[in-house]
This record gives sequence, structure tokens and C-alpha cells, in this order.
Amino acid sequence: MPTPDEEPLWWAVGKEPSAEPPQPEQGSGLPPGFHITVTPPPAPPPVDPQTNERRTRARRWFLIHGAAAGTGWTLGLYDSMASFLNTLGPGAPAAGLALAGFGWIGAEVLGERYVRILPSRLRPAAHWALRIPMSTALLVTALHAPNPFQ
Repeated sequence: MPTPDEEPLWWAVGKEPSAEPPQPEQGSGLPPGFHITVTPPPAPPPVDPQTNERRTRARRWFLIHGAAAGTGWTLGLYDSMASFLNTLGPGAPAAGLALAGFGWIGAEVLGERYVRILPSRLRPAAHWALRIPMSTALLVTALHAPNPFQ
């Protein structure tokens, strides 16, 4: 039975490692005196916890409002808002932002007055559902409003 020093290494593949440094190949294709140096990039600066928290809140906001806009698209609210904005012509961006503002005010008023009477486990879903009109209006404004500066 071989001793532990003589056993092959489990990660070794091929030849046994030797004590000699490997010799460069003669036909490597590089001219004499030409060397390739790879310098790793510097380490990124450390991120403070406040920045991480802001990034987390921004990601959560985009996730929540993106899902709300997708739900408005699925439910057909997007198509009705888009047809309304298409009839307005150059005034569509202002009307789209007004729709989003009314949706936001409605969500805040209803959320403040009536959502708090719901059980605590239903409150996040109710707040999210109230954001659907606002998020859909912002999406419609971004995608279907004509350029008012033409």
C-alpha cells in the first residue's frame, strides 16, 4: 500500500508535477523579447451601507411598479389609456402624466383611509393593487405619447 506522500493527488490530471519550472515552447509564435503582461483591474471601492439600502429600495420600487404596469397591460387598462392618449395628439404627455398623478393621489388617499382597516396580511397586496392605474399610466405615457417637440 502506498504511503500518503506517494498517493496521486485527486485533482492532478496527467503527468506528475515536477520540481522543475516549465520551459517555454520554442514555437510559441512570439518574437524574442516580447512578453504579455496581464494586469488585474483595481479592486472596486467599498460601498457604504446607505448606498446599498438605496439600491435595494430602488430595485424594489421598480419591481413593484413594473409588476403593477404589467398587470394593467394584462387587464386591458393599457389599451384603453393608449387609445385615449392617441386621440389627444401633442397634449398626450401632459394628459398621461395627469392620469398618473390622479392614480397616485387615488392610491394614497384610498391607501391611507381604507387599507388600514384590512387585516395586516392583506395590506401589501392592496397597496400594490392601488398602484396599478398609476404604473400603467406612466407606461402608456412613456410608450405611446407623441413627441411634443416636433
